[in-house]
Amino acid sequence: MIKKLLCWFVLAFVVVSCDESDVTPDPVARGLNFYPLEVGDYKIYDVTDIHYQNNKPTETRFQMREWVADSFLDQTNTLTYKIIRSVRPNAESVWVDDSVMVVTKNNSSVILTKDNTKYVKLVFPVKNGKTWEADAFNNNYVNDDEREKHTYAGLDQPYTLDELVYDSTVTVIQGEPLNTVINFDDRKEVYARGIGKIYRLFNRKVFDTCDTEECPDEGEDYILDGHERHEVLIEYGKL
Repeated sequence: MIKKLLCWFVLAFVVVSCDESDVTPDPVARGLNFYPLEVGDYKIYDVTDIHYQNNKPTETRFQMREWVADSFLDQTNTLTYKIIRSVRPNAESVWVDDSVMVVTKNNSSVILTKDNTKYVKLVFPVKNGKTWEADAFNNNYVNDDEREKHTYAGLDQPYTLDELVYDSTVTVIQGEPLNTVINFDDRKEVYARGIGKIYRLFNRKVFDTCDTEECPDEGEDYILDGHERHEVLIEYGKL
């Protein structure tokens, strides 16, 4: 009888052990490597920023660097990373610090804080079609009682930027893409495994119908107001 009880005890222990191992989070399977985060990491982006006013574009080109400068424990004892964003007109110029952000990352999400405002950048596990409220921890609303949804798409699909192919990426669709006669809205971020963000697009425009002599073609869309920005990763590594 004692031998039987001992056997049942051993069997139960093995089963529990197997169950515990099965639920241990797998960082790669959950997609945590879409946002690697270590002190010293840096990324440099070529940025094209275009503002439209009364159909007249004003374009600015520059480079932007995001550098993980330090880490610390915040008031809740959570490991937090300090990221310094710097800009320069071109590769021959010196970097000038532009802003500071902090990021926390765990098995559930990546939260970025900038200008005292928190944004949920990613949630885990990463799955196609999965949605979340990026503004869950701030006061931004699309409508009075509705927050904008972010959605995953193109999981582990290749993505090409300037003839460089990233084999395994995921795209975060920021809001519902909109293309009407009056408004255009297309915003997204693309992340690559083991690298992080490789591309960001922000493109919002308000149109009207142009029927004046200033239009090249009568009836052509006239951009009353708009902002279009492209951030393309060109370099990454450790400082």
